[in-house]
Amino acid sequence: MPTITGNRLLDSLSPGTLEQVFGVTRRVDLELRTMLHEQGEMPSYGYFLCRGVASVVVTMAEGGSAEVGLIGNEGVVGAMHIIGPTPAPAQCFIQMDGSAYRIKLEDLRRLFHESEEFRTRILQFVQQQAVSLGQLAACNKLHEAEERLARWLLMTRDRSECDTMYMTQEFIALMLGTRRTTVTMVAGELQRRGLIEYSRGKVTVLSREKLEHAACKCYRITRNALDQLY
Repeated sequence: MPTITGNRLLDSLSPGTLEQVFGVTRRVDLELRTMLHEQGEMPSYGYFLCRGVASVVVTMAEGGSAEVGLIGNEGVVGAMHIIGPTPAPAQCFIQMDGSAYRIKLEDLRRLFHESEEFRTRILQFVQQQAVSLGQLAACNKLHEAEERLARWLLMTRDRSECDTMYMTQEFIALMLGTRRTTVTMVAGELQRRGLIEYSRGKVTVLSREKLEHAACKCYRITRNALDQLY
């Protein structure tokens, strides 16, 4: 099916089901750092991202934070929260600005129950998120900083569909759950080897192939799950 919205889940739907979704959604622009839902709360809305990237981040009581998920135009922010009563275990905010179709969570839940086609697509996306979540949990615990940074840059690049991304070292450290000094050292090494160019909050992937070689196997596992959607 030709692209209609730019969101892969929506564009995989039949015209009739897509019309039902359009009847209860509104197109919105999402600026950098827009909070889509807070940790510990049930979201009010779901977001079918058409452009941009959202980060799912867990913050511990003692103050440490780490990213446990990324969502781009492959799915919908809020899908986890229509299949059960548990509030969001993480906050979700816009990492790279873009646009989305916003839908009330109650309408998202209703469509999930009423449409078999829509429910199938949502569950496919939830499975992909579960695979990524499990892999990232192991990755953050077991792999070295360089492997994790390379993996994270590739995952972000895949969803932004752009080789140049704007982010500070402080932000990258927050996403990886590591120290800023560690990011400085590892990013400098990747730049020295010609994999990336980094300066003044701008990261450019110079060689996707070499960066994938530097990343851990977790990247390919999560990428395969992403490619197999729909």
